[in-house]
Amino acid sequence: MIRGLYRTRDRLLGDCVRVGWSAGDAAPVLRRDLYESLGGQPPYDQLPTREVYRRGANPIEPDPLESD
Repeated sequence: MIRGLYRTRDRLLGDCVRVGWSAGDAAPVLRRDLYESLGGQPPYDQLPTREVYRRGANPIEPDPLESD
């Protein structure tokens, strides 16, 4: 199962989900439509934003393509 960490916006892909590395080739970012079609959990609308995820003391590696 693909596990979403937070939702974000990628400059190239648009609305995306940052996923855990257990997603294999899908990691680290999936477009929203692919995440939903692959049955990613939790549902997109229930994922925290990148900023909320970061405030929860979760370390995030910088990604120049992600925007806050």
